[in-house]
Amino acid sequence: MNEMLIGMIAEISKELQNLQELRIELDQIKSEEGLIFKRSKGSIFHDFYNGCERIFKKIAIELNSGYEDSEKWHKSLLYRMTIPMEGIRPRVISDELAADLDEFLAFRRLFRNIYGFELKGDRINYLSDKFGRVAEKFAKEIEEFLTFLRKRGPSQ
Repeated sequence: MNEMLIGMIAEISKELQNLQELRIELDQIKSEEGLIFKRSKGSIFHDFYNGCERIFKKIAIELNSGYEDSEKWHKSLLYRMTIPMEGIRPRVISDELAADLDEFLAFRRLFRNIYGFELKGDRINYLSDKFGRVAEKFAKEIEEFLTFLRKRGPSQ
């Protein structure tokens, strides 16, 4: 296995550990209510999608020769991860997971553009209920992708 792949596997594995920490943080405050906890949960969801996107960007840069630099690159990058690239890599995530992650992408965009006191409890609760399942599915699918990378021969 070449150095690029070893480094990529290590970096993706570290991001998965960071995302696990976010799951632990949310579990500690999941049942709490109030503005501070809405802000805290929103921050966790924001960080979660950032971590997912860092993994996607790493894959796109190292294996796909980059990602498009357009106004909608975030969404494009997400959906490119559902497409296998013949001779290069299998799909990274399923269509179902991409749809779930798209909700966290949309929330991140919102979170960055409003005041924390404007966060709506219904949206926070909805994402909070989904978070564990989506984070677990993300970790599982990325681990499957890492297995693919580990199986690549030293000449690839």
